[in-house]
Amino acid sequence: MRDLPLRRYSLRLRADTYTDLAPALRGRPGGDEVRVVPVTEHVALGRYDRKPSAEQLILTVVRRGAGWSIVEDSDLADIGLFSSRNVWDFAAVDLLQRPDALVLHHDDRATAERIADETTQAAARVRDGWPLGWRGDVIVVIPRDAADLGRIFETTVDLSPFVAFAASSVRRHHGSYRLTGARVYLQPDTYFANSEAYQRDTLGHELLHIATRDLAGYFTTSWLEEGVAQVYGEVATPPDETLAQQVRAGTFRGRLPEAHEFFLGGSEQIRLSYQASASFVRYLLDRFGQDAPARFYARLGEQSPVSFGTGGYHLNRASRAVFGIAFDRLEQAWVRRLEQRY
Repeated sequence: MRDLPLRRYSLRLRADTYTDLAPALRGRPGGDEVRVVPVTEHVALGRYDRKPSAEQLILTVVRRGAGWSIVEDSDLADIGLFSSRNVWDFAAVDLLQRPDALVLHHDDRATAERIADETTQAAARVRDGWPLGWRGDVIVVIPRDAADLGRIFETTVDLSPFVAFAASSVRRHHGSYRLTGARVYLQPDTYFANSEAYQRDTLGHELLHIATRDLAGYFTTSWLEEGVAQVYGEVATPPDETLAQQVRAGTFRGRLPEAHEFFLGGSEQIRLSYQASASFVRYLLDRFGQDAPARFYARLGEQSPVSFGTGGYHLNRASRAVFGIAFDRLEQAWVRRLEQRY
C-alpha cells in the first residue's frame, strides 16, 4: 500500500453488529484477551475519491499486557465471514495518474497507459452526455484475473462472461443510503479479448454508472441502472436483436427484467435484459425528452430506504412525479410500441 496516494485510511469498530465472534475461532492465539470484531475499513485515494470506500474486515485482535494487536483478518472465512480484499492485497500494484483518472494495475504499463487515455476520453463523453452533470474523476482497477476479481466482489458467480463492472461501497447510517468509494473494474480475461472500439464503449458504460452514484438510491432498479448506462454512456448501443426475435415469436414476457436476470439464466437471458432496459430508456427519451430518463433516475434515488412502501410503490411515485403517469401504464405503452415495431 506504500505507493498508493492515500488521502485517508482508517479502521472503525462496528458497534451496531456482532460484539465478539471469538467463540467461533477454531484455535485461539496466545494472549491475555482475544476478540474477533467487525470493523469498517475506510480508504480514500487522493483527489479521485471524494468519499472514502467503506468495506468490512473481520479482525482477530489480541491483548498482551496493556497493548492490543491485530493478528489476522481471515480466521472466520471458513464459516463465510470474509474480510474485504482490494487489488493490492494480491500482488504489488503500479499506479498511473491522469487529471481525471487513476489506473491501478500489476505489471503491464503500456496497457495501463492506453486504458488511462481512453478513460479520460470516455469521461469527457459522459460529462457531455449525462444531463445532470458529473465532476469526472474515476479509479479504474485492472486485477490479475477473474479469480482475483471474484474475491474482491466476494462472489461465487462465474465472472468469465462479463467484461467490466462498476462497484461501490454502501454506507447505511441513521436510515440513509449512500454509495461511496466507486471503482471501475476490468475483467481482464474478457475485456482485452474484444476490439478496442468495444472496450471504449464499455468504459463509457461503466463511467456512466460512476456518474450516477450520488443520485442512486435503495430503490434504484437494475434495469434503470443498465438502461441509462447504455443510452447515455455508450457511443452506439448495440441492436436489440434478441428482444426483437422474442417479440416477433410471441415469447417476450412483456415486462422489464428483474435484477437477477442480468447475471443468471444464460447468455441469451442476459442479452435480453440489457436490450430491454436500453429499449425502455430510449422510449422514455423519445416520448418525454432528452433528460427525462435522468430526471426519473434522480427522483427514484431520492426515496428513503426506511420509508413505507415496496419498490413498486416507489417506482410508481417517481413515474407519476416525473411523467404524470402510473408506471405500469408506462411499461404497457412501451410493450405496445415494441409490438408495433416488430
